[in-house]
Amino acid sequence: MRYLAVDPGGRSIGLAVGDDETGVVSPLTVLRSGGARRASGEIAATARRVGAERVVVGLPTTVDGEHTPACRRSEVLAEALRALGLEVELQPEHLSTREARRRAREAGLPASAAVDHLAAQVILEDYLAGR
Repeated sequence: MRYLAVDPGGRSIGLAVGDDETGVVSPLTVLRSGGARRASGEIAATARRVGAERVVVGLPTTVDGEHTPACRRSEVLAEALRALGLEVELQPEHLSTREARRRAREAGLPASAAVDHLAAQVILEDYLAGR
């Protein structure tokens, strides 16, 4: 099965693509947020373009798995994607952005580089590892 992962943020949304057959997950792109309705349309179009059968949306929980205020943004986005007919799962995650920044540093990217797509990659890797 092919997946599209989403790291929803206040200003930008990272996307990554992968599949469970090969286990390979690749960062894809970073979108401007602009609200759930606009973002969901772009995400749905991307899911169709890459052939994703399921969208995995990061749910920013605490280390203990407790919901944070930012979880609501993920839940609203997931609802908007479901309304467009997509199969969506929420993936609890924490520290994905920290791991994405570490990967960016290792790749020699500047500190100011966007890492949201790398955070989406981390989210999908964790999702696939848990299946």
